[in-house]
Amino acid sequence: MRESYEREELLDYEASQAFAQMKADAEAEGIFIMPISGFRTIERQSELFVKQTEKLGSESAAAELSAPPGYSEHHTGYAIDIVDVNSPDTDIKYSFEATPAYSWLVANARRYGFEQSFPYGNKQGVSFEPWHWRYVGSERAGEVFINSRYVLGEP
Repeated sequence: MRESYEREELLDYEASQAFAQMKADAEAEGIFIMPISGFRTIERQSELFVKQTEKLGSESAAAELSAPPGYSEHHTGYAIDIVDVNSPDTDIKYSFEATPAYSWLVANARRYGFEQSFPYGNKQGVSFEPWHWRYVGSERAGEVFINSRYVLGEP
């Protein structure tokens, strides 16, 4: 965690183990990633959603950028926001897409059971979030996201 966030991040055990291995392997290749947001309670998501609503002026506008309480992937313990240690100015920003960490994740995260939750043109219609990844590397985790990963009739 960055000192400015002053909190630890929690993940489901499977996701945590997979992330730890992914982080170690990335470091071996000179890429330094870290979690910046993991599991969130509904109460914490509510606080974040209220802030977005105040900032953007309506719940519908806020919902385009932040899940309403009870609907966030972060509630599952399988979702994680990842940042590039060497590029703190890109934390939770679209500019994360231009970092070495993002490029490495796109090329390698699937090997560790992670996929980007909201790439461009995602099936849920959620805005692109290059920092937001979900663990789907086990049957249990994959079942959590089955409806958001596939559209009826598509693989």
